[in-house]
Formats: sequence, structure tokens, C-alpha cells
Amino acid sequence: MAGLAYNCVLPSPEMRQWNEIIKKHVLNGDAVQAMVTYVNVQEIGLHADNFTFPILLKAAGSWSSPCIGLALHGQTIKAGFSSHVFVQTALLNMYRSHRCVADACKVFEKMPVKDVVAWNSILDAYASTDQMDDALKNIITWNTMVKGFLQNELYGTEVHIYAIENGLASSPHVTTALIDMYAKCGSMQQGLQVFYKSQVKDIYCWNALISGLALHGHGHAALNIFNKMRKNHTRPDDITFIGLLSACSHSGLVQEGSQLFYSMQKEFGISPKIEHYGCMVDLLSRARHLDCALQLIKTMPFKPGEAILGALLSACIVHQDLEVGERVVKLISSRGNYLSDGELMMFSNLYASCGQWEEASKWREMMNDTGIVKTAGFSVVEVNGKFHKFLAG
Repeated sequence: MAGLAYNCVLPSPEMRQWNEIIKKHVLNGDAVQAMVTYVNVQEIGLHADNFTFPILLKAAGSWSSPCIGLALHGQTIKAGFSSHVFVQTALLNMYRSHRCVADACKVFEKMPVKDVVAWNSILDAYASTDQMDDALKNIITWNTMVKGFLQNELYGTEVHIYAIENGLASSPHVTTALIDMYAKCGSMQQGLQVFYKSQVKDIYCWNALISGLALHGHGHAALNIFNKMRKNHTRPDDITFIGLLSACSHSGLVQEGSQLFYSMQKEFGISPKIEHYGCMVDLLSRARHLDCALQLIKTMPFKPGEAILGALLSACIVHQDLEVGERVVKLISSRGNYLSDGELMMFSNLYASCGQWEEASKWREMMNDTGIVKTAGFSVVEVNGKFHKFLAG
């Protein structure tokens, strides 16, 4: 492994590197410097791509005026990236930030594929401008509605009361959103009450409850709900199994999770997706079955992504398993993609956790030699409509 650190594909010195620089300015809250850097990039003859514009539009969303955002919108059209899904979503969020609901709606209407993120963004645009009636007319997901009410100082049970008083509580969609809200607020008991009081329970209600129980580490309870769901003759879908596998992972139920995973195709005709494989890798990794997790990754019909390989490598660091860890390092390095700062740090941490200080130093030296800087971890808290950022370290 000694020479592995020097045989990796390094970041491109062209537009990708400039994108990282611009992104760093945006993450640091310096929108002005991000725009200045973008202008400098244009002056040296490089052109923005579908990764550049979403970053710039995020910066434009923090501007006091929408003028910069409007100019960038025009450039996306001129550059041919205005129909790209990431760019469209960024445009939608930019107009939402400036409360330009009409412009946000125009972008939304032109989107050929409207995913959950897009729906949430447009509904949030209505909610943030107190246009709750218009949001109700366009309701697809009630989660954004809940957020809108919370921003207007209607909390927890008041949201529930609002749903009851406005004749919405009987809707399975609203039931699902209320269960999800209570689960994320830490009130799982109230989420259970909503579920059992609901007269009509569709698959989404069952899934919300299972996912909520998984979130709180109630693995056995999630499995019991699944059994009741089957007795109710409600057929599970792929989302059901993501919740169940996650519940098993958080509760250390390796045997139960494995049985569920292998029953998906055989018993229910559901082909496992990469998300299900990811849950299984997490389940096996947490239980220290690292070699089994690696074998599962090698046999799955998907190319493993950063999340799955990163989860296994992280477990190797925690459990100080150098043998499996080095095999994961080889897998990550052989993908031909650029190594991120997080991946390089994990490589170094693997060897350090196992006392291989010389090899650990090589990976850190590689970061220093190539100018890669570890992105500082941070958390963001929203208070009264304002975001407060806290850096780690």
C-alpha cells in the first residue's frame, strides 16, 4: 500500500478547481468574493458549467437585490444550462430567497421533471410570503406547509389543530405529514396516536410510522408495525424496506435485517435498489461484519457510490480493521474519480487508528502537496427566519 497514495487521480486544475474555490467562498458566507472569482474565471477564458451556476445562484440568493440573480439566469440561458435540473432548482431557490414568487412559479412551470425538492421549494416560496391559501391549492407534500406554519409561530399541536379545523386531518397525506412531523420533533408517542386514530391508512402512513420508529432506534417496534401492515393486507414497497432496514441497523438486528433484505425479491417481487444495499452495508458495518459488508458491495449490481464506501471505511476506522480498510481504500482509489478532502482524511485516519503512522502521514502530505484543504464541518440553525452557522473546531 506504500505507493498507493501517489497513484491516485488528482483534482483538475481547470473549471472543477475554480468551482471548488467559488463554493468555498459561498460556504464561508462571502458571496461578493464568489462573484469576483467568477468574473476572474471568465476573464481567463474559462466558462461556467452546470456545477458553477447552482453555486453562484446560491450566492445570489443572499444578495439584498435580485439583480445579480436575474443576470445569472440570463447567462444560464445563453450558456445552454437553463434546462439542467440542478440549475433549475437553484434558480427556483434563488427567486424564493428574494420572495419573487411569480418568477419562481415561471421556473417551476418550465421544469420538465418536478421532483420532491422542486415541489418543496415552490411550496416554501408560498409559505415564506404568507400565501398559505395558494400553497393549500397546490398541496403535494404537507411537510413544507408544516414548515410554513412553524415560521408563523404556530407550533407542534397547533399545526395538528389547524389540520383538524380545516378538514385536512382525514387525508392520508396529512396523516403522513403529521406522523413525520411528530417523529422529527421527538414526539413519537403523539405520532403513534395520529396513526392509530386515522381511519384511512395508505402505504405512505405505514411507511412514515416505520421510518419514524427507525429514526428513534425502535427496531422491534418497527418490525411489529410491519407485521400489522401485512395483516392489514397493505403491500409494502421499496420505501417500506428502506425504513425497516434502517430500523434494524440502528437496533443491531442483523439476522432480522438480512431476512428482510433477501425476502424483498423472493416474497414481494421488489428488486433491491442501491439504497437498500446501503442500509445493509450500514447494518453489517455497525455489527462489525466488515468482510461481509465488503463482499455485499462487490456482488451488488450497482457501482458503489461515495456514501456506501465511505460508511464501510468509517466502520473500519472505528473497529480498527486495517485489512478490510485497505481493500476499501483500493476500491475508492480505483474508481478514477477525484479524491475529495474527506476521503483523503479518512485514508489517513484509517492508518492512524491502526498505528500505521508513516502511511497516515503520506496521505496527509498528499493533501498538503496538492493544496487540498479539509473543509471545516459546520451546522446551521434557523431562528426566526435567520440562519446561524457554527463551525467545528
